[in-house]
Amino acid sequence: MTRISSVSVLALAAMAGPGFADITPQQAWDSMEAYLTGFGYTIDAREEASGDVLTLRDLTLTMPVPEEDGEAVVTIPDMTYTAKGDGSVDITMPENGLVGIAFGPAGGVPEGRVNLSLSHSGLLMNVAGSEGDMTYTYSAERMTMALDSITDGGEALPEDIMRVTMSAGPISGTSRVTTQDGLQSVMQDARYGDISYDFAFNNPDDPESKGMFKGTLKGLTGTGTTSIPDNADFEDPAAIFAAGMAVDATVTHQGGQTEFNFQDGLDVVTGQMASQGGTVRVDMSSAGMAYDVSARGQTVSMMVPDVPFPIEAQFTEAGFSFDLPLAKSDTPVPARLSIRLGDFTMADMLWNIFDPNQVLPRDPATIGATLEAQVTPMVDFMDPEAMAAVEDGEVMPGELNSVTLKDLIISAVGAKITGAGDFTFDNSDFETFDGFPAPEGALTLQIAGVNGVIDKLIQMGLVQEQDAMGARMMLGMFTVPGADPDTASSKIEVNGEGHVLANGQRIK
Repeated sequence: MTRISSVSVLALAAMAGPGFADITPQQAWDSMEAYLTGFGYTIDAREEASGDVLTLRDLTLTMPVPEEDGEAVVTIPDMTYTAKGDGSVDITMPENGLVGIAFGPAGGVPEGRVNLSLSHSGLLMNVAGSEGDMTYTYSAERMTMALDSITDGGEALPEDIMRVTMSAGPISGTSRVTTQDGLQSVMQDARYGDISYDFAFNNPDDPESKGMFKGTLKGLTGTGTTSIPDNADFEDPAAIFAAGMAVDATVTHQGGQTEFNFQDGLDVVTGQMASQGGTVRVDMSSAGMAYDVSARGQTVSMMVPDVPFPIEAQFTEAGFSFDLPLAKSDTPVPARLSIRLGDFTMADMLWNIFDPNQVLPRDPATIGATLEAQVTPMVDFMDPEAMAAVEDGEVMPGELNSVTLKDLIISAVGAKITGAGDFTFDNSDFETFDGFPAPEGALTLQIAGVNGVIDKLIQMGLVQEQDAMGARMMLGMFTVPGADPDTASSKIEVNGEGHVLANGQRIK
């Protein structure tokens, strides 16, 4: 399915987003064909020209699949390029078409084939501008893709073995494609409307092994810029990123819901998920990679084997992000990691499994922290040879120069811990801390409600009194009492001499 998806995406991108259009349909198609050929694809089509109209029939793209020592051949519905007379060109496709993806050895008989049906209503595509700076404008009431059939070894698989359907709409957007200094940049601004999906499968060898999930996603939008070097070799990531390959894309939605059902013999898992919105952003170039995902108002409800009631949970917000350098550097560069799960709650029935008498507070829980660092990458992480040397232990991947902890919060069951800290690291000293660069800095913590939680765990019988005494003694060693009841603070320091101090008292 990964191979099918990859080829399908490339085929649809080739249909909707070529980068070289001109004032005539023939010039537009010639430029598109040259562009695709530069990527290593073999293009075949029957051209029929009549006045200001160019029709492409039997259009196929042959794509190498190196990891399988074979190729995939994609057939695309007829396309028509029509000059409007105002310097722009309309691109049209049939309302219903079939995309076929055949796999097999290069130049040999296909071993398998997947047919996808495509349909649309009210699809309009237009390209305008000049060579080297083209703008594509498109819209549609609805577009739908569905799995039509699968053939394996010349035999058609049963129709009920798999169901795949996706649709989107209303759709509108623009793509501006510019070419300069050997780079093609595509700037996208698209609105996909509401997305609906329906996937299901059945194991033909085991009728009690099957599954499905379906749902909707509301108000999906996508913006971003992708830069691709001419004659890019996608089998050599290091080379294409060094030549200027870059992606900066953001996708947002305004909420959705999913239901699922999976069965394996007598074990059945069912459930629903819903959210009020979310965002995903990816920014990647030869210099580094940034990833940021967040969700709002997420709820989950599941029924799993051996649990006689639903497992239900929800949170107000959740997020995870990182920003990491990829290029070799002689000087420190920034890096960042952040995580947050805010106002997490779960159903009382789940709580009652381990706290039937409701001893522990059931307030919403929050966990979060941000780490900001300065690091010195000593290799190019996009270079396969350099990474192989790292894996073999021949070179160090990099140095950690400093770390700053911000926004630390752990709040649950009536206790709360917050904190912040800063440390620098001496990469010339790996002896003081046994193979780790010697740190210098301090971590400050504020603690509230921990003794109360320990008391409640004793009341529940989960912790014995003698064990709790040891925990309280350790807490007393590393903290000083606060002004309010059951509060404390702690300052952990590491000085330049390698000493570790807790609230001014040396412990190492």
